[in-house]
Amino acid sequence: MTVRRLVLCMLLLAMLSACGFQLRGSRPDSRLPFSTLYLDAARNTPLERDLRSAILAQDDIKLTTDAKSAQATVHIISEAEERKILTLNAQGQVREFSLLYRLRYEVKEADGKVLLKPSELALQAFMSYSEAQALAKETEQKMIFSDLRSDAINQIIRQMAQLKPTQQVTKPD
Repeated sequence: MTVRRLVLCMLLLAMLSACGFQLRGSRPDSRLPFSTLYLDAARNTPLERDLRSAILAQDDIKLTTDAKSAQATVHIISEAEERKILTLNAQGQVREFSLLYRLRYEVKEADGKVLLKPSELALQAFMSYSEAQALAKETEQKMIFSDLRSDAINQIIRQMAQLKPTQQVTKPD
C-alpha cells in the first residue's frame, strides 16, 4: 500500500512539473530590474518593515540609505486603513464591517524621472462582527489589515518588476 502511494505521489509531482507550474516570484521576469533601491517610507511601521523584507528577498538588490546613490526610489505617499459599518441588525448593533486598505506610492529614478506615476491600491475585505466576541474581532481585524498590506506589497513588487529603467542594469548570473 505504501509503495502505491509513493508511486502515485511521484506521478502527481511529475505531472505538476510538466505543466509548467512555478511558484509566484520564481520566474526570471518577476525579478526587479534594479541593483540598488531607496525606500522612502515612514520608519519602523509595519508597511516599511514588510516592504523592506520583500525588496531584500529579491536577489542582488541592495537598499541604500541615500536616495541619490540609489538607482530608483520607492516613495510611499500615503497609507490608510478604513473601517465602515456595512450592516446592522434589528437592534441597531453592527453585524458586518467593510475594511478598506489604501496605499499610494510612486517609483522614480535617481535623476527624478518617474518610472511609475503616483498610483493607488485600494483593497477591500468584509468582516462579520459580534459584540460578544469584540476582543477576538479586534484581533481578526488586525490580521485582515495585515493580509491586505501584504497583498498590496506583492502588487507593488510585481508592478516594479515590469519597469524598464533608463539606466539598464546588468546583473551577474
